Amino acid sequence: MVYVRGTFRVVLNVHSLNTEGAVGNYNPLVKVFLVGRTSDNSWDIVEANAVTGNMLKHWHARHVRDLAEKMNLALCEDCKRGVFYRTRIHVESEADAIKMCVLEDLHGFLCTDTQVRRESLVKTSFIVPIEERLFGTISVTHNRVVYDEKGKIDEKGMMPFKNEYASGVYAFGISMDLAYVGIPLANPNTKIISDDKRKMRAKLAIMALGNLLTGSLGAKQSRALPIAKPIQALVAISKNPIPAPVHSYYKDYATDSIKTYEGLVTNGLIKKEDLEIHVYDIDASSDIITIIRHDSVGELINSLLKKVDSWLV
Repeated sequence: MVYVRGTFRVVLNVHSLNTEGAVGNYNPLVKVFLVGRTSDNSWDIVEANAVTGNMLKHWHARHVRDLAEKMNLALCEDCKRGVFYRTRIHVESEADAIKMCVLEDLHGFLCTDTQVRRESLVKTSFIVPIEERLFGTISVTHNRVVYDEKGKIDEKGMMPFKNEYASGVYAFGISMDLAYVGIPLANPNTKIISDDKRKMRAKLAIMALGNLLTGSLGAKQSRALPIAKPIQALVAISKNPIPAPVHSYYKDYATDSIKTYEGLVTNGLIKKEDLEIHVYDIDASSDIITIIRHDSVGELINSLLKKVDSWLV
């Protein structure tokens, strides 16, 4: 049994990962309201750019698809094409879909014809600037140029448009109930695929995190690939269901998260040997729970993969 709960901080410079659609010739970024603490520790609300959980989930699925394809694992026709519909497959049971496709297993589905569904094992938050409000947005003017058959710029071919870009330190969270990989949620005592295949699928879910953390997680990457750098990570991995850590949007998330997990062990709700906290660039220690510090995100991911291999049964 394996449950993974992670929260991360990344720097994303000059990105346009999630726009809301053109308003005339202007392409604005998605905006949300965030509540956070100010310098005097009171609470205030601010408007900020964001990347939606839909976008983050789509790109996690995209990276899983790419990895699964390389390894010749089962994928349905839509998922092979990178089209992650929840309604196009036709199955008579949840088990049929699990056998058919890695992504229907990990990311869930809904068959409207038969009313068969599977809840996603992978859940994502929005990506938002951190509580310290280290972010900024600006618009840049671009030109689309159209040439005529003689190679001249057409009089009507100069098409100026504005696109918003943002830079900042961002936070997101992800939750993965990998204990149920290859197992119908409607019948959780039955394994539909072999343990080796279950472990491989669970590992793909972990491996896909690496690409997300390097900025491959939204739109307009062909001309505005984010200048990205992961700067902090806190991932709890457990043999039992556990709460998510405090979201890394909050400045004190690491301290509060560790206190929460210490409380689970102290109160006898989970055994110390059944829980590990993996951190990157976070100064943390505990006599109550196991905290493993890593020198890189890659090292952290590799450690999680090893734990999945030994814990998932």
